[in-house]
Amino acid sequence: MCGRYRLKDPKRAFAWLEVAPPGDFPPRFNIAPAQRIPVVTAPGRLEAMTWGIVPAWAGESSKALINARSETIREKRTFKAAFAHRRCLVPADGFYEWRSIEQAGRRPYFISLHGDAPFAMAGIWETGEELPRCCLITTSANSLVKPIHDRMPVIVRREDWSDWLSPAALADPGFQRIITPYAPGEMIALPVSPLVNSAKIDDPRCCEPADAPPPSPPAKPDTQQTFGF
Repeated sequence: MCGRYRLKDPKRAFAWLEVAPPGDFPPRFNIAPAQRIPVVTAPGRLEAMTWGIVPAWAGESSKALINARSETIREKRTFKAAFAHRRCLVPADGFYEWRSIEQAGRRPYFISLHGDAPFAMAGIWETGEELPRCCLITTSANSLVKPIHDRMPVIVRREDWSDWLSPAALADPGFQRIITPYAPGEMIALPVSPLVNSAKIDDPRCCEPADAPPPSPPAKPDTQQTFGF
């Protein structure tokens, strides 16, 4: 599962993805489901979407699905049509997972690429009443993430962007290559502050190493910050 992620340097990510944002985008450190996020739906095209797909047969008031398993996405009726025709990329520069520890509850970890490099997570999207809705695709965890959680987001490499974003069918060899867990040697995982547990906290403290001295709290945290589409 992937339930939180970070995009602290949107300008760098958008330049790397070769998309031009329609407005100003503030750094985000704790992006959560149901929030408005930037999504690449075609080469050079960036759109605002709500994170979480509501199945067409369930109605807008139903619980949104934030992740789809790569192993079953091509068969499940909830995701099948979107996977066939509406694949997308979600820019990020890190994501969070929680490790269950006996007698200590769940400990959050921040997982990123070396150098805080941006990356593109695989997603699918559907239309919505107000905004389109997006769902992230997960795969089995690589050897770095597995001790923390058994799932991780599918990270799409640059050479696969065009195939993934194409509205045409994606052949099985290409699909299997794309959903292969990202190389663990290119990633780093660090325990971070439990502040990230709250979706109301969205500031740099969320990805501070857990053993770092606690910084002074901001005068007035902005808990309602969203991307400015």
